Amino acid sequence: MQADLVEEIAVSLEATLAQLQSPSTVDVLQVQQAIVRAAHQFMFERGLVQLMPLMLSPITDPLNHGVVDAAISYAGSRWSLTKSMIFHKQLALLNPALEALYIVSPNVRLEFADRAFTGRHLFEFTQIDFEFRNKDGAFVRSFMEDLINYVFAAVKRDVPEVVAKYRPQSLPEFGKLDVYRTEELEAQYGPDFEHLKSREATAPFWLLNHRREFYDKEDPAQPGTYLNYDLIWPEGFGEGLSGAERENEYHQILKRMGETGADKEAFQHYLQVAKQQGLPYSAGAGFGVERMARFICRIKDINDVTPFSRRPGMPALF
Repeated sequence: MQADLVEEIAVSLEATLAQLQSPSTVDVLQVQQAIVRAAHQFMFERGLVQLMPLMLSPITDPLNHGVVDAAISYAGSRWSLTKSMIFHKQLALLNPALEALYIVSPNVRLEFADRAFTGRHLFEFTQIDFEFRNKDGAFVRSFMEDLINYVFAAVKRDVPEVVAKYRPQSLPEFGKLDVYRTEELEAQYGPDFEHLKSREATAPFWLLNHRREFYDKEDPAQPGTYLNYDLIWPEGFGEGLSGAERENEYHQILKRMGETGADKEAFQHYLQVAKQQGLPYSAGAGFGVERMARFICRIKDINDVTPFSRRPGMPALF
């Protein structure tokens, strides 16, 4: 083994052991635990039913940017590691007795190394995903605003000593969040509009109308406008949630797949259901547990939110 490689492994091992044994690691883990526990309780009180996560599926989120393919062959099929359960949420809501659901879902997105040091990307993370039948984006955004305040209150109650350490002024309670559109902020700030607006903001805000995946609904009244939304954390912490109203009509799904270059063959059974039975009108979102914990604890690099390095494009020892 080359000497420089031996040295690199030794440095990496030392850094990993330091992270595992750091007191701040326990603080962050306690905050993550409080987030998940509070989210479960909030969902229960609001009547959402929990769906268990799937880690392998023939279909998963195609994403709007390139990632390393994470798939295996099994039982004569190609199975992908779950990037998100967006399509499973839609299909589960075909059950007429199910109005709303949520999932605490591990997600694997093998990002390229150009996202290694953004401070907010991991190649493996946990997302709390939720979806409502016959609800729109405004409903989902209001739901998430309530959830943030509920979770923050629970974190302050359950781990007050940790909050006092990282946020001496305590965690705020937010009112109705401001709403912006991507084209407006881009015109004002330029191509780095999201980061610049996040850095100057003192409260989370909503960012609407992104050109993304085929399942994000195009506004029927305004073609080229999309009924999706991101929650952006303030203080420069960036995106914390992504969601949308969903395309549910077969002809429109085909149109959007053609525009985004999605693989129709991979989604043949999903398309069959959309054509023959129809998919329910729904809206939902998902937020990253690690990203919320990073914001609460004001951790500069999200890789420091996990005791086991998951930096995109970088080797890890464990």
